[in-house]
Amino acid sequence: MAKETNKSETRQPTIESLTTENTRLQGELDAANIVIAGQAAALKKAETAAAASDAIVVTHEDKQYRVLGKQFRIKGELVKAEELEKNPEALKLLVDSKSGLLVLITKEEAAAE
Repeated sequence: MAKETNKSETRQPTIESLTTENTRLQGELDAANIVIAGQAAALKKAETAAAASDAIVVTHEDKQYRVLGKQFRIKGELVKAEELEKNPEALKLLVDSKSGLLVLITKEEAAAE
């Protein structure tokens, strides 16, 4: 019987410590959920801003250019901005002629995006 009493005495601090630990962990979970909700809102805002910009960027000779037009004619051929990267001759012609359809993206602008 003495052993029986001893077991309940050792269990009691364990139950109390588990309850305390559970309460602490619940508080951490609540704090984490608040952070996650804030990050989800920020992500949604960033995705909306990115979708609104629809900027098309092409690369020529390790330099990036923002394409300002949606489509244009080069030597009588209709070229869409989305397809410009796949047409290196047209891209080279625009870069070499310093066309206003392309704007060089500086390192500062690239870091901001």
